[in-house]
Amino acid sequence: MKAVTSGIPGMDEILDGGFTRPSTVLIAGTAGTGKTTFVMQSIFNAARNDEVCMYVTTLSEPVAMVNNFMSQFSFYNIALLAKGNIKYVPISLETLNAGIDAFISDLEYEIENIKPDRIVIDPITVIGINLDEGHRRRFFYDLFIRMKKWNALVLVTGEFTEDDLVKSELSYVADGIMYLSNDISRDRRVRHIEILKMRGQNSQTGKHTYSISKDGITVYHRITPTAHQQYANLRVSTGTPSLDDMTGGGLPAGTNTLISGGGGTGKTLIGLQFIMEGAKKGEPGIIVAFEENEEHLKANARSIGQNLETFIESGVVKVFYTSPANIDVNAHALKLKVMIEEMGAKRVLIDGIYGFQSVLDTPLELREHIRLLSDYFKSMGITVVFTNEQTELSGRLTIAGNGTSYVMDTVIMLRYVEIMSEMRKAISVLKMRGSDHDKEIREFEIGKDGINIKLPFSNYAGVMSGSPTTTPSEAFVEAFKKKR
Repeated sequence: MKAVTSGIPGMDEILDGGFTRPSTVLIAGTAGTGKTTFVMQSIFNAARNDEVCMYVTTLSEPVAMVNNFMSQFSFYNIALLAKGNIKYVPISLETLNAGIDAFISDLEYEIENIKPDRIVIDPITVIGINLDEGHRRRFFYDLFIRMKKWNALVLVTGEFTEDDLVKSELSYVADGIMYLSNDISRDRRVRHIEILKMRGQNSQTGKHTYSISKDGITVYHRITPTAHQQYANLRVSTGTPSLDDMTGGGLPAGTNTLISGGGGTGKTLIGLQFIMEGAKKGEPGIIVAFEENEEHLKANARSIGQNLETFIESGVVKVFYTSPANIDVNAHALKLKVMIEEMGAKRVLIDGIYGFQSVLDTPLELREHIRLLSDYFKSMGITVVFTNEQTELSGRLTIAGNGTSYVMDTVIMLRYVEIMSEMRKAISVLKMRGSDHDKEIREFEIGKDGINIKLPFSNYAGVMSGSPTTTPSEAFVEAFKKKR
C-alpha cells in the first residue's frame, strides 16, 4: 500500500499523511456539503502530479454541465482533460437500467483501458437503487471487493444523513468514511468534516471545520501538540515587579495563566506589560485580540507609559486581531500556529477567552479548545496569558462562567472592593500549580507607570467588615518594600 496526498489543503494532516492506495473511501454527507467539490479537487490536484484519474458520474447531467460548475474553482484546469490525465466516464441511464452486471461490465472495461491511479464514482447511491435491501447489500459487497483489485484509490460519494449512514451497507464495506456536514451553530452555518473510519491509519478523530471558496475546499484541523518541554523551575517576569513577588518570582516558564476579572479591572494592561517585558529582553511575542485592534492596544500601552509601537515596528511583537463574529476556531488556531513558528514566539497573550464563546456552543467545547491551545503552547515552550471577562465585579472570589480555570496552571483574579463608598481594585493569586505564592488579597492601582500592587487588604483595620480604614504602620510598609 502506498500513501498518496488527498489534494485537499489541511486534509493530509488529519489523515496522518494522506489516503492509502489501493483503498476505497466513502465521502458522505447531505446535499450542498461539497462532496463533488471534494472529489473533483482531489483528482485535479492528483492529475497535476501526473496521476491518471477517472471520474465516473452516475447522474444524467452532461459532462459539459460538470465542467461549467467546476470551472469556477482555481484547481480546475481544462488542459489536464486534453492531456488525458483526467478521463470523464458518464454511465448512461440505459446501462443502469440494464442491471448491475451491465454497470460493472462497462465500468471495468473503462478501468482496463484507462488504468487509473485514482477513481471517483459520484454518486454511488443511485446504483442499485431499485434493488431490495438484501440484493443491494450483496451487490455493494461484491462491488467493493472488485474495487480492491483495481489497484487504485477509489473515492465514492453518497448522500446520507448521519442516521442513514449508520444503517447503510456502504459503511461496512468501505475502507474509510468521511462525513461532511453543514451544522447550525449560534444562528449560523458551520461546515464540519469528520473521519468516522479509516482502516490502517492513525487519523485525527473529532470534527474539523472546513470552508469552500474559489480555491475549493480548505480543511482546518485541530492543532495537535508534541511532548511538553520542561524548564526546570525557570521563571518569566510579568513586567509588574510586585506581581512577580506575589507569584514567587514570576510565572513558571512554558505554562499558562488565566487573568480573570470584570470590565476595567486591568486584565489587558497586565497582559500588555507581560508581552512588552518579553520584548525588552528580545523574546518575540504575539497579542491575540478580539475586541481591541492594533491601534487601540497601542493607545492602551501609552496610557501606562509604554511604547508598543516600537516593538511592533521592529517585528518582535505582532498583533493578531480577529472579529469574534467571523471566527472559525480551528482556522484561527492554525493561523496562530503559523505566526508562532515563523517568528519563534516565546510569549502569547490571548485577550480574551470570550472571543471563542461566540462560536462554541457549550462550556465543554470552549474548555476543550482552550486545553488544545494550552497543550500546543506547552509543547512549543511558550508562556501564555489568557484573559477572561467576568460578570461578577466584586464580592465573591470565583471564576465565573466557562470553567476554563481547570486547565490553567496559574489563576489570577482581579475584582472591585467597596471601601467607605469608594470602589478599589483587588488582586489575588488563586492557584499556582507546583509553586508557592502569595495568598493575600492585595489592593492595586493603575497609574501612568503601569500596575502598582499595594498592601494586603487584611492589613487595613476593618476594611473587609466595612468600617473606616487606618493607615498601616511605617514598619509594615518598610517590611513590604523589602519583600518586593
